[in-house]
Amino acid sequence: MELDNKVATQLFSHLHDYLVEFLKLTRYALGECELCKGAKLIHPLLCHHCYADLPLFTYQHLGHNLLNWPAIDKLFPNRTFDQLLCLAPYAEPFNHWLKQFKYQQRFELADLFAFLLTELLREQYFENNDCGILSVPIHLNKWQQRGFNQAHLIASAFNKRTKLPYLDSALVRSSYSESQVGQSGKLRRKLLKNAFDISEEVDTFPSNIILIDDVITTGSTVNALCKLLKLKGVKHITVLTVAFTLPK
Repeated sequence: MELDNKVATQLFSHLHDYLVEFLKLTRYALGECELCKGAKLIHPLLCHHCYADLPLFTYQHLGHNLLNWPAIDKLFPNRTFDQLLCLAPYAEPFNHWLKQFKYQQRFELADLFAFLLTELLREQYFENNDCGILSVPIHLNKWQQRGFNQAHLIASAFNKRTKLPYLDSALVRSSYSESQVGQSGKLRRKLLKNAFDISEEVDTFPSNIILIDDVITTGSTVNALCKLLKLKGVKHITVLTVAFTLPK
């Protein structure tokens, strides 16, 4: 029986998606640097040379905290988090990777981000006694539409590398809103008012929390979450992100 054009198109589309995913996984398994295609790897997707060339923030004179950089600290005048650790500005190659991760479902990049964040954390001081991991939640409807929460994927991979406990369902996004991309800090804060809740399953939190997100822009989202956590008795919060969108 001959297939009609619609069915044939759907089959070819599914086959194409399968082959693309297969090639991604094969490249990851064989080991090839994302940037130079070299094989002397420090991670299955990154070689030693390209790792050394990444445009990472330098913390040498910042006391293990980006908030000690006056130009960054003034961007968060009403912050309730204590420490900000971020890999790099939202620029190449991180902006390219993050777009692929979010919009092309390149989930293998979650482990690359977790690897780099773990290396960052090893170089910085943080409160690791009575410490737990949280990730920025998204609304259930958005999770169902998208199929994943990128912050959760990074936090899960980070948990596997650090062995720190991950409270993956402790934070809940209770109100739904459209994408905040391009919105001002004032509008973001308005939309985020009462947007989050603490899960009823959680009675207490560790004294020290690492809150993971993929990108920080105005800080409104993490700040709203940190206010809730401080009310629940959390003493110290480290916001840990892959990239930081610097103001123009």
